[in-house]
Amino acid sequence: MKRTGILVAGGTRARFISVEVPDDADLDGGPRLVEHADLANPDGDTPARGLFSDRSGRAHGAASHGLDDHRDQHQAEIDRRFARRLVDAADQFVSAQKVQRLVVAAECQLLGKLRAEIDPKRWRDVELVELAEDLSHQSLRQLHGALAQQGFVKPPQTPTAGVYRPRGQAPSWR
Repeated sequence: MKRTGILVAGGTRARFISVEVPDDADLDGGPRLVEHADLANPDGDTPARGLFSDRSGRAHGAASHGLDDHRDQHQAEIDRRFARRLVDAADQFVSAQKVQRLVVAAECQLLGKLRAEIDPKRWRDVELVELAEDLSHQSLRQLHGALAQQGFVKPPQTPTAGVYRPRGQAPSWR
């Protein structure tokens, strides 16, 4: 089975998670998710009024029509820089965890920017799987359920060892 890593990202936050499969899944309860790193985008949750001036941008002595302040280009640059940071951090995560399969779950626009920043030569040994959904604010349990429902990871299992049985009842494996 391939070693799987998960990158979940939204506009403000990204998390790097590995899927840990115990040696004896029957005793330990199947795969579990372990979070390794968290990356924040400080400009991602800043409202536009915090990044840009509310003034109309008229030139001195000019007519009363406003000048273009390039807000869209500035916001796109902020998103591109965050995507670049994510790809660099993902590269470190992939090499540190020896990931062979990386599931990238991100909102649509961020996923497109990540796709543009990823160098295919750099990750030729890593299978990339994409999910266009922002799951970055979910708990590990919710995330595991959502990814299992999509078929990206095996569903969580309850351990069979240590299950209570009334005295005198034979175990089910006999």
